[in-house]
Amino acid sequence: MAHQLILLKDGKKQNITQLIGNLAWSSNIDALGVELSFDFAYNDSRYFENLDLVEVGDQVALMSEGKFLGHFIVVTASLSGRFGKSFTCFDLSWYLNKNKTIIQFKKVSASQAIGKLLDKFSVKHRIAAMSPLITKIYNGEVVSDIIKDVLEQVKQETKITYRMEMDKDTLVISRMSDLTINPMVRISSNTAAVPLVATISNPSRELSIEEMRNKVIVAADGETTKVYAQSSDSDSIARFGQLTEVIGVDDKNAAQARNIAANTLAELNRIGETISCEMLGHDDIRAGRILNVGEPVTGLSGRYLIKSANHTEHNGIHKVSVELEAV
Repeated sequence: MAHQLILLKDGKKQNITQLIGNLAWSSNIDALGVELSFDFAYNDSRYFENLDLVEVGDQVALMSEGKFLGHFIVVTASLSGRFGKSFTCFDLSWYLNKNKTIIQFKKVSASQAIGKLLDKFSVKHRIAAMSPLITKIYNGEVVSDIIKDVLEQVKQETKITYRMEMDKDTLVISRMSDLTINPMVRISSNTAAVPLVATISNPSRELSIEEMRNKVIVAADGETTKVYAQSSDSDSIARFGQLTEVIGVDDKNAAQARNIAANTLAELNRIGETISCEMLGHDDIRAGRILNVGEPVTGLSGRYLIKSANHTEHNGIHKVSVELEAV
C-alpha cells in the first residue's frame, strides 16, 4: 500500500496499515477539512488481539511513502458486519467546526481578525495579507463560519477568492489563484512522469445556468429597503431572462457597494461548466485547488477549480474521482 496509517495512542506510534482496508479520504469546496475513512480487521474470537486497538478519540497519521500528510481524529466507530469495524476521521480543522465563540472586530484587517480568532483557540495559522477592514460582532457562532464570513466580505470588496485548508497542524489561508497545481505521476516504475491530467478517464460535462445571476442589487442589511448600488448585463438578460441576486451589507460597506455589485455580477454572470472524471491518485488533489487542464482526447482545456475530490486506495492502487468547475 502506497499510503500508511499510523495510530498515535498513549504516547506511542503503531503502524496499523496491514490491519486496515478500504482506505479513502475526501474533501469538498463547501466544507473545511478532509474526511478519512477505513475498515479495520475485527474478530470476536478471544484469540484476536486487535479488537479495541482503535477507539473514538484516538488520532491517526496518514503517510505517503514516508511523507507525513496530516493528523486525523477518530470521530465515529461502527460495526460493519460480524467481522469488521469502520471508522470515520477528520483532520484537525474539525475542532473549528465544533466550537462556537463570541468575538468583536472593530476596524481591523481581515487577516488580523482571523488571526485573532484562531489565537483564541491556540490554532497555528499562516494567513495571506487581506486589507479590507472588518467591523462586526459575532455572538455564539461557529468558528469556521466566522472565518468563511470574513473571507466572503473580502471577496465582495476585492473580487479575490481565498481558500482555507489544514496543512498538517496549521490552518493556511491563501489566494485561490495561488493554489494552482500541475501534478505529475508515473504510470509505471520504468516510465517517465506525465501530467496527472493525461490520465483522465470517464469524463462527463455539464453546462448550466442554474447558478447564473445577471443582475445584482446591493442593499442595506436589516429592516430597510435602501438600495446602495445595482449592476446588470442587458445582453445576458435579453438572452436568458432576468436572474437577480440581492446582497445585504451594513453601513460600513455602503461606500464599497458599487464594487461589491460589479464584482458579484462578474462572478455569477456566466454559464456554469462542471466536469466529473477519474484520474490516477495524487496527494496534491484537494478541493479548493486549481488544475490546468489540456487534455486532447476529452477536449478539456483551461483552468478548473477542484470542487470535490474522493481518493481511494485498493490493492496498492491510488485513484481519485473529482468534480471540476471551469474558472
